Amino acid sequence: MKHFAFLALLMLITTPAFAETKLDGTWRTATYNGEYAHVQFGNCGGKTCGVIVRTFDQTGEIQGGSLGKTLVINMEPVGNGSYDNGRIRRPDTGQSAPLKLQLADGVLKVRACIGPLCRNETWRPVR
Repeated sequence: MKHFAFLALLMLITTPAFAETKLDGTWRTATYNGEYAHVQFGNCGGKTCGVIVRTFDQTGEIQGGSLGKTLVINMEPVGNGSYDNGRIRRPDTGQSAPLKLQLADGVLKVRACIGPLCRNETWRPVR
């Protein structure tokens, strides 16, 4: 019984730390030209992908042409809330760039670079 109680206590202590590094769920992108999206992350062939599930502009929710398109492709967890080896795709052109994600303190740091040019954003969870 002591072993069971210890394991239960250990699970309670470690579960929040594990949950903080899990990317699953819906995230609000940064606002760009007054527009933003909600991206739903989940499994895609053993990796993690993100699909646009809602789009918004200055007036509110819109039925944009990006709905249903995969924005984040083939991310792999590399430890400590970091994801790498995937790409982010522009829904309007299909062009993509290497992507790194870092989940920490309840936000998602997004970094995409093409050569020396990088774009950094902070995405927040949708509650």
